Amino acid sequence: MSEIISEGLSDEPSDERQQQRQRDRTRLKTVAFQHGAVATGIVLLWGSGQAWSEAHDGVLVALIAAASGFFGGSALAFLSHEWGHFSGARLSGAVSPVLKERKSFFMFNFKTAVNSRAQFLAMSLGGPIANWLLVVMVLLALPAGSLAHAALLATVTGVAVNVCVFEFPVISRVSYGADPAETVAQRLKETADNGLGQNIGLLVGLIVFAVVGFIA
Repeated sequence: MSEIISEGLSDEPSDERQQQRQRDRTRLKTVAFQHGAVATGIVLLWGSGQAWSEAHDGVLVALIAAASGFFGGSALAFLSHEWGHFSGARLSGAVSPVLKERKSFFMFNFKTAVNSRAQFLAMSLGGPIANWLLVVMVLLALPAGSLAHAALLATVTGVAVNVCVFEFPVISRVSYGADPAETVAQRLKETADNGLGQNIGLLVGLIVFAVVGFIA
Protein backbone atom coordinates (compact mmCIF):
# COMPACT_ATOMS: atom_id res chain seq x y z
CA MET A 1 0.00 0.00 0.00
CA SER A 2 0.93 3.66 -0.08
CA GLU A 3 2.55 5.19 2.97
CA ILE A 4 -0.17 5.97 5.53
CA ILE A 5 0.56 9.25 7.30
CA SER A 6 -1.49 10.35 10.31
CA GLU A 7 -0.26 13.92 10.61
CA GLY A 8 -2.57 16.77 9.73
CA LEU A 9 -2.13 19.81 7.54
CA SER A 10 -1.31 23.19 8.98
CA ASP A 11 -3.14 26.33 7.96
CA GLU A 12 -0.93 27.72 5.24
CA PRO A 13 -1.25 30.78 3.01
CA SER A 14 -2.82 30.25 -0.39
CA ASP A 15 0.50 31.06 -2.12
CA GLU A 16 2.21 28.24 -0.22
CA ARG A 17 -0.59 25.82 -1.10
CA GLN A 18 -0.28 26.82 -4.75
CA GLN A 19 3.45 26.17 -4.65
CA GLN A 20 2.81 22.78 -3.05
CA ARG A 21 0.38 21.87 -5.82
CA GLN A 22 2.95 22.90 -8.43
CA ARG A 23 5.64 20.77 -6.77
CA ASP A 24 3.20 17.89 -6.59
CA ARG A 25 2.43 18.13 -10.32
CA THR A 26 6.13 18.24 -11.14
CA ARG A 27 6.84 15.18 -8.99
CA LEU A 28 3.88 13.35 -10.51
CA LYS A 29 5.19 13.96 -14.03
CA THR A 30 8.59 12.62 -12.99
CA VAL A 31 7.11 9.50 -11.40
CA ALA A 32 4.83 8.87 -14.39
CA PHE A 33 7.78 9.12 -16.78
CA GLN A 34 9.96 6.83 -14.65
CA HIS A 35 7.29 4.21 -14.06
CA GLY A 36 6.18 4.35 -17.69
CA ALA A 37 9.74 3.75 -18.85
CA VAL A 38 10.13 0.84 -16.43
CA ALA A 39 6.84 -0.74 -17.56
CA THR A 40 7.75 -0.34 -21.24
CA GLY A 41 11.17 -1.90 -20.67
CA ILE A 42 9.64 -4.83 -18.78
CA VAL A 43 7.15 -5.59 -21.55
CA LEU A 44 9.88 -5.36 -24.21
CA LEU A 45 12.19 -7.70 -22.30
CA TRP A 46 9.34 -10.12 -21.68
CA GLY A 47 8.43 -10.03 -25.38
CA SER A 48 12.05 -10.76 -26.31
CA GLY A 49 12.12 -13.71 -23.94
CA GLN A 50 8.89 -15.06 -25.37
CA ALA A 51 10.10 -14.69 -28.97
CA TRP A 52 13.41 -16.35 -28.11
CA SER A 53 11.68 -19.31 -26.45
CA GLU A 54 9.43 -19.79 -29.50
CA ALA A 55 12.40 -19.73 -31.89
CA HIS A 56 14.70 -22.01 -29.88
CA ASP A 57 14.35 -25.17 -27.83
CA GLY A 58 16.21 -26.10 -24.67
CA VAL A 59 15.82 -26.11 -20.92
CA LEU A 60 17.88 -22.96 -20.38
CA VAL A 61 15.83 -21.00 -22.91
CA ALA A 62 12.61 -22.17 -21.26
CA LEU A 63 13.89 -21.19 -17.81
CA ILE A 64 14.88 -17.72 -19.01
CA ALA A 65 11.49 -17.24 -20.66
CA ALA A 66 9.69 -18.28 -17.48
CA ALA A 67 11.94 -16.02 -15.39
CA SER A 68 11.10 -13.06 -17.63
CA GLY A 69 7.43 -13.66 -16.88
CA PHE A 70 7.98 -14.03 -13.15
CA PHE A 71 10.23 -11.00 -12.59
CA GLY A 72 8.41 -8.86 -15.13
CA GLY A 73 5.02 -9.82 -13.73
CA SER A 74 6.10 -9.02 -10.18
CA ALA A 75 7.27 -5.54 -11.13
CA LEU A 76 4.21 -4.79 -13.27
CA ALA A 77 1.89 -6.00 -10.52
CA PHE A 78 3.45 -3.76 -7.88
CA LEU A 79 3.46 -0.78 -10.25
CA SER A 80 -0.21 -1.34 -11.07
CA HIS A 81 -1.06 -1.75 -7.40
CA GLU A 82 0.52 1.54 -6.37
CA TRP A 83 -1.02 3.46 -9.25
CA GLY A 84 -4.38 1.91 -8.38
CA HIS A 85 -4.10 3.20 -4.81
CA PHE A 86 -3.00 6.61 -6.08
CA SER A 87 -5.86 6.79 -8.60
CA GLY A 88 -8.40 5.85 -5.94
CA ALA A 89 -7.03 8.53 -3.62
CA ARG A 90 -7.00 11.27 -6.24
CA LEU A 91 -10.42 10.39 -7.69
CA SER A 92 -11.89 10.61 -4.18
CA GLY A 93 -10.30 14.04 -3.65
CA ALA A 94 -8.05 12.80 -0.83
CA VAL A 95 -4.94 14.66 0.28
CA SER A 96 -2.26 12.42 -1.20
CA PRO A 97 0.91 14.30 -2.16
CA VAL A 98 3.55 12.61 -4.30
CA LEU A 99 6.67 11.80 -2.30
CA LYS A 100 9.78 13.88 -2.83
CA GLU A 101 12.02 10.92 -1.98
CA ARG A 102 10.45 7.65 -3.07
CA LYS A 103 11.14 4.16 -1.76
CA SER A 104 10.80 1.33 -4.24
CA PHE A 105 7.43 1.74 -6.01
CA PHE A 106 5.84 3.71 -3.15
CA MET A 107 5.02 7.11 -4.60
CA PHE A 108 2.64 9.07 -2.35
CA ASN A 109 1.50 9.79 1.19
CA PHE A 110 -2.08 9.27 2.25
CA LYS A 111 -2.82 11.63 5.13
CA THR A 112 -5.36 9.83 7.28
CA ALA A 113 -5.69 12.74 9.72
CA VAL A 114 -7.36 14.96 7.11
CA ASN A 115 -8.91 12.40 4.76
CA SER A 116 -12.31 10.83 5.35
CA ARG A 117 -13.15 7.17 5.85
CA ALA A 118 -14.75 7.10 2.39
CA GLN A 119 -11.57 8.46 0.85
CA PHE A 120 -9.48 5.80 2.61
CA LEU A 121 -11.79 3.10 1.30
CA ALA A 122 -11.58 4.50 -2.24
CA MET A 123 -7.79 4.53 -2.01
CA SER A 124 -7.75 0.98 -0.63
CA LEU A 125 -10.07 -0.42 -3.30
CA GLY A 126 -8.02 1.13 -6.08
CA GLY A 127 -5.10 -1.22 -5.48
CA PRO A 128 -6.92 -4.56 -5.94
CA ILE A 129 -8.95 -3.19 -8.84
CA ALA A 130 -5.77 -2.20 -10.68
CA ASN A 131 -4.22 -5.62 -10.05
CA TRP A 132 -7.18 -7.46 -11.52
CA LEU A 133 -7.29 -5.10 -14.49
CA LEU A 134 -3.67 -6.06 -15.11
CA VAL A 135 -4.63 -9.74 -15.01
CA VAL A 136 -7.30 -9.11 -17.64
CA MET A 137 -4.84 -7.19 -19.83
CA VAL A 138 -2.23 -9.97 -19.65
CA LEU A 139 -4.89 -12.56 -20.41
CA LEU A 140 -6.50 -10.76 -23.33
CA ALA A 141 -4.02 -8.26 -24.76
CA LEU A 142 -0.72 -10.19 -24.88
CA PRO A 143 0.21 -13.15 -27.10
CA ALA A 144 -0.37 -16.44 -25.31
CA GLY A 145 0.75 -20.02 -25.85
CA SER A 146 4.21 -19.91 -24.28
CA LEU A 147 5.91 -20.52 -20.94
CA ALA A 148 6.75 -16.80 -20.80
CA HIS A 149 3.06 -15.91 -20.97
CA ALA A 150 2.10 -18.65 -18.51
CA ALA A 151 4.66 -17.32 -16.00
CA LEU A 152 3.53 -13.72 -16.50
CA LEU A 153 -0.15 -14.59 -16.09
CA ALA A 154 0.54 -16.80 -13.07
CA THR A 155 2.59 -14.09 -11.37
CA VAL A 156 0.15 -11.21 -11.82
CA THR A 157 -2.73 -13.48 -10.78
CA GLY A 158 -0.90 -14.66 -7.68
CA VAL A 159 -0.06 -11.10 -6.65
CA ALA A 160 -3.67 -10.01 -7.23
CA VAL A 161 -4.90 -12.81 -4.94
CA ASN A 162 -2.38 -11.91 -2.21
CA VAL A 163 -3.39 -8.24 -2.50
CA CYS A 164 -7.02 -9.19 -1.88
CA VAL A 165 -6.05 -11.40 1.06
CA PHE A 166 -4.31 -8.41 2.66
CA GLU A 167 -6.55 -5.54 1.59
CA PHE A 168 -10.08 -6.90 1.98
CA PRO A 169 -9.89 -7.43 5.77
CA VAL A 170 -8.62 -3.86 6.08
CA ILE A 171 -11.41 -2.54 3.87
CA SER A 172 -14.01 -4.53 5.80
CA ARG A 173 -12.84 -3.41 9.25
CA VAL A 174 -12.55 0.25 8.26
CA SER A 175 -15.98 0.21 6.62
CA TYR A 176 -17.39 -0.96 9.97
CA GLY A 177 -15.75 1.87 11.90
CA ALA A 178 -12.16 0.81 12.65
CA ASP A 179 -9.40 3.42 12.53
CA PRO A 180 -7.62 3.24 9.14
CA ALA A 181 -4.02 3.72 10.31
CA GLU A 182 -4.40 1.34 13.25
CA THR A 183 -6.10 -1.25 11.05
CA VAL A 184 -3.28 -1.21 8.50
CA ALA A 185 -0.67 -1.56 11.26
CA GLN A 186 -2.61 -4.45 12.80
CA ARG A 187 -2.97 -6.18 9.43
CA LEU A 188 0.76 -5.88 8.80
CA LYS A 189 1.42 -7.62 12.12
CA GLU A 190 -1.09 -10.35 11.28
CA THR A 191 0.61 -11.12 7.96
CA ALA A 192 4.22 -10.76 9.17
CA ASP A 193 4.68 -14.55 9.32
CA ASN A 194 3.88 -15.16 5.68
CA GLY A 195 4.77 -18.85 5.33
CA LEU A 196 3.90 -21.13 2.44
CA GLY A 197 0.65 -22.22 4.10
CA GLN A 198 -0.50 -18.59 4.36
CA ASN A 199 0.62 -17.47 0.92
CA ILE A 200 -2.55 -18.24 -1.00
CA GLY A 201 -1.42 -16.15 -3.95
CA LEU A 202 1.69 -18.29 -4.42
CA LEU A 203 -0.39 -21.47 -4.47
CA VAL A 204 -2.85 -19.95 -6.94
CA GLY A 205 0.02 -18.75 -9.12
CA LEU A 206 1.59 -22.22 -9.19
CA ILE A 207 -1.74 -23.74 -10.21
CA VAL A 208 -2.22 -21.15 -12.98
CA PHE A 209 1.32 -21.73 -14.24
CA ALA A 210 0.87 -25.49 -14.24
CA VAL A 211 -2.45 -25.35 -16.11
CA VAL A 212 -1.58 -22.63 -18.63
CA GLY A 213 1.98 -23.93 -19.08
CA PHE A 214 0.67 -27.42 -19.84
CA ILE A 215 -1.74 -26.02 -22.42
CA ALA A 216 1.08 -23.97 -23.97
